[in-house]
Amino acid sequence: MTGECTPRGFRKITAPNPSPLTLEGTNTYVFAGTVVDPGPDDEGHLERVASEAPVEVILLTHSHPDHSAGAARLSGLCGAPVLAFGAGLGDGERVGELIALHTPGHSPDHLCFWHPESRTLLSGDLIAGRGSIIIAPPEGDLGSYMASLERVRTLSPARILPGHGPEVAEGTAKVEEYIAHRKERERMVLAALEAGASSLEEVVNLAYPEVTEEMRPYARLSARTHLEHLGRRLP
Repeated sequence: MTGECTPRGFRKITAPNPSPLTLEGTNTYVFAGTVVDPGPDDEGHLERVASEAPVEVILLTHSHPDHSAGAARLSGLCGAPVLAFGAGLGDGERVGELIALHTPGHSPDHLCFWHPESRTLLSGDLIAGRGSIIIAPPEGDLGSYMASLERVRTLSPARILPGHGPEVAEGTAKVEEYIAHRKERERMVLAALEAGASSLEEVVNLAYPEVTEEMRPYARLSARTHLEHLGRRLP
């Protein structure tokens, strides 16, 4: 099984770890001897990744296991080093044709990878191909996340290859959509507080009226993140 072709020679192989948060699964990208996010420690998936092309280096967008747990096994299969923020990679460093961008918020160690020639952003868990990203305390920080979105907006990406979900063909529009969504959600949280909400559950009821029961635990996390950003703590 070969990877799905994406712009300018990037190939996508989606790991078999679907869930409400990972969507169809974690997207692994192979490009010019580089693997971005090997995904979970799934033997079949990693063997497919290793068979795509000679692997010279493995890059991690962040340390969450759905993106990184397979790194050691893939490194053993290919003999390639694993680089991540603070472990061989810093902000602005170039690896082949890709530039590492420190984009914290979802996690403190989060990186995106920028391919300037094609204006392609490999977004990890900064931006998903569908839906929104969970910013969960204590490691998630909404202020940092918004600053990271503003940073990548200045790049005007032509396309986004996300860690989960389909490719985004209109990259800049997606970044704008994400910024607007967070601002609107914060407005709704503020409105809930002004309406007298005195508990986290009441904020969720008022600010996340569309949420399904399955996604309610994640709405609570998101609401708590917004409240912390506003300097409010509720039971």
